Amino acid sequence: RGLQKQSPDSFIRDTDSIQGALETALRTVIPKSLIVPSLCLSSRTDAGVHALGNTAHVELENKYNTVYNSSNVKKYVNRYFSKCGHTIRLLECIPVTQDFHVRIACKSRTYLYRFMIPKICGEQRISLPETIHTYHFRSYNFDIDRARRGIQLFMGTKDFTTFSAKATTNRKIQYVRALQAFTLEEAQPLMPFDPLSKNFIYFHFICKARSFLYNQIRRMIGALIALGMGKITEKDITVMLQVPSHHNWNPRITPVPPNGLHLLNVEYDLDELRRCTILSEEEQEETPQLEELQWEEQKQGLQLKE
Repeated sequence: RGLQKQSPDSFIRDTDSIQGALETALRTVIPKSLIVPSLCLSSRTDAGVHALGNTAHVELENKYNTVYNSSNVKKYVNRYFSKCGHTIRLLECIPVTQDFHVRIACKSRTYLYRFMIPKICGEQRISLPETIHTYHFRSYNFDIDRARRGIQLFMGTKDFTTFSAKATTNRKIQYVRALQAFTLEEAQPLMPFDPLSKNFIYFHFICKARSFLYNQIRRMIGALIALGMGKITEKDITVMLQVPSHHNWNPRITPVPPNGLHLLNVEYDLDELRRCTILSEEEQEETPQLEELQWEEQKQGLQLKE
């Protein structure tokens, strides 16, 4: 049911969401945490959206007042996921100080959107992994060059009100965002040895920014696909950007479905992350030696340049 937990009560176990499953898995870590695990997420994904790399922070405290071993946390959490059959894995665990915030410290987020076009009009036979991870674009009438040109309309700092869903709360939302990168490239099938994979041409959009509005990516890509199909013009997109309003959405555009969307990565400033990382005693002893070796390498490099 998506990433975010449905119940705000930390004592109710909600294993149907990724956040709920992670919090339940963290309860199995030994020594037991005196604080009920409550994740703060860096990027929220809706039901149907995939994540190859997401981040979160959580506060854990044990009766020994010691820092948790990262390897042990990963071991307990992933063991729980394997036993329960969850397709979730904890890839890395870093002990950080209280002043690190996983969402505020985020430098950028990168998303990928996969879609495929049939080589023969009306082709319905699809490889099973593609039905889960790729949008089946049923029309073969698609001008990729036209869609690529349309990407430039979104670049830079823009007001994306028209390309976001209406807010459901009274919280004030900043609709001005800046895209750092946006590309459209030809892609490969997920299962190239499956005979059904040969029936389609595959593409993916890659979009990068510090943050995105709710449904922004799916609406932008829906507009570009409509542009490539000839349903709208570049002027139509320009008008939606220049006159930002939830009432200015072009009805000839359909937001793309969530199954093709993948959160690829959440990037942080490495210097800031190092500053907030809590090192073990062994790592603290190794750090001065490592810095000395790096300095020696730099000196040798300078000598070689001279």
